[in-house]
Amino acid sequence: MELRTALAAVLGVGLGLFALAYPEAVVQIHAAGRRPTGRGGEYGEDSPTSDRWRRAVRVVGVALVAAGLYFGATAL
Repeated sequence: MELRTALAAVLGVGLGLFALAYPEAVVQIHAAGRRPTGRGGEYGEDSPTSDRWRRAVRVVGVALVAAGLYFGATAL
């Protein structure tokens, strides 16, 4: 078994599961450092992540898990 292929499998499955479990965290990490678009909310209020972005992150998570499983299968 090649080490790089095994690491790609572990990384793909791990990142995919993280994206599936915590899609809002992935969106917040992606948007870190950007200026907020709406500044009319209450102090300390988090802007809710839209369903569209959560769905997109979950689709990417499924793709990462599938790629990780593929790499794992080819490594064995």
